[in-house]
Amino acid sequence: ICRVAGDLCRHARALPALRAACRGDFRWDPAPGCPAGLDLLHLRTADVRGPAAGAACGQDIAADGAFAVAMLADVSGALAAGGAPAYRHLFWEAGAVGQVLYLEARALGVSATGIGCFFDEPTHRLFGLESGGDTADFQSLYHFTVGGAVDDERLASEAPYA
Repeated sequence: ICRVAGDLCRHARALPALRAACRGDFRWDPAPGCPAGLDLLHLRTADVRGPAAGAACGQDIAADGAFAVAMLADVSGALAAGGAPAYRHLFWEAGAVGQVLYLEARALGVSATGIGCFFDEPTHRLFGLESGGDTADFQSLYHFTVGGAVDDERLASEAPYA
């Protein structure tokens, strides 16, 4: 989430439930300039850099990139359909999406990173999801951002197989 908040549902059947659970002022229009076959929806136009950083434990990487992603899942529905192993599978899927984002970002000459610290409640507020009732089914699994690289001098890098 940067300036334009959008939605990309993995399963079309999940869209009605997500739409009913989210904020009432979202537009749900096809995203302008989006390639055909990629069902990215434009939810609203707003400067959400501050709330995005806040949801990412105050990390500027969620606000300063080209875009940031909060991956939500219907955890209760997945558990009802697939039992306890479905919980682990949801995180595996979110990680797989993150890996694709890493690879595609690098192919385009930009950088990407998973955001290791994020808060559920501020993320839910961004989407208008409530903490109780049916909307509690949509949980935040993983956050990710894509943009220009910023070297962090606090981190040490070693050559592989040193």
